[in-house]
Amino acid sequence: MEPITARSRYWRHTQDNAIQCALCSHACTLSEGEFGHCGARRNSSGQMVLPLYANISSIAIDPVEKKPLRRFMPNTWTYSVGFWHCDMDCPFCQNWEIAHPRRKDGSKIYPERLISLAVESGCPSISFTYSEPTIHIEYVVEAMRLARQRGLATILVTNGNLLTEPAQEILALTDATNIDYKAAEAGTYREVLGGNVRVVQNFIRIASTLCHVEITSLAVPGILDNPRQMDEISRFISSVSADIPLHITQYHPAWRYHRAPLTKESLTAMREAAQRNLKFVYAYF
Repeated sequence: MEPITARSRYWRHTQDNAIQCALCSHACTLSEGEFGHCGARRNSSGQMVLPLYANISSIAIDPVEKKPLRRFMPNTWTYSVGFWHCDMDCPFCQNWEIAHPRRKDGSKIYPERLISLAVESGCPSISFTYSEPTIHIEYVVEAMRLARQRGLATILVTNGNLLTEPAQEILALTDATNIDYKAAEAGTYREVLGGNVRVVQNFIRIASTLCHVEITSLAVPGILDNPRQMDEISRFISSVSADIPLHITQYHPAWRYHRAPLTKESLTAMREAAQRNLKFVYAYF
């Protein structure tokens, strides 16, 4: 049985029983029975329904530095929760098993129970992470409200491909976020990754006014692999705040992408380019 439609937000009727999503940059128009690009939102009888509401793919207890966050609650553990699907199509997806699943074997855990489990774990924070949590915004917002009531800090790990109104809603309940900044070129974002760099930049700006922000750029050959691109990315981040930490992480071959990772020397050059614009740059080889 699908969840009640009252849970769903960020959509509108168009015509002939079609609806349009207003959550991410795809702005999908869905005919009867169709799923959105994300696979998590569906038109059922002219209403947006959430067939994966409360369906959890994974739970783990991680060091907060794994998110990665280096300047928020350091040396603590965080109760980490993953969902299913994603609204982007990065061919090198490092979590493709849950972001683009062939099958879904998770359990339904409703927000009240999830937050109780997080509190019982003894962790001082809860992280919404692993796949893309924002496509499940109704669930995450409800869980974040409950988490704050129970004294937990809230962490959002996201690709940032979210439109302004939903971004403002979820970030207002977020204590810290790590946002992926995946490529310097708008064309690469759109044609290869299935996202919108301007939307991500807007998300970063909004986040900087509402919560602690750190950014991750995954070093991928042929996508983000040279100092010029990293200079461009770090210049944008610096235009928001030079105090925002940037994590440059090493990709490994996964899903549909099998090129060899970049060398340590290449990542070092990218880090040095970013350090000219930002105060806190971390590189992981």
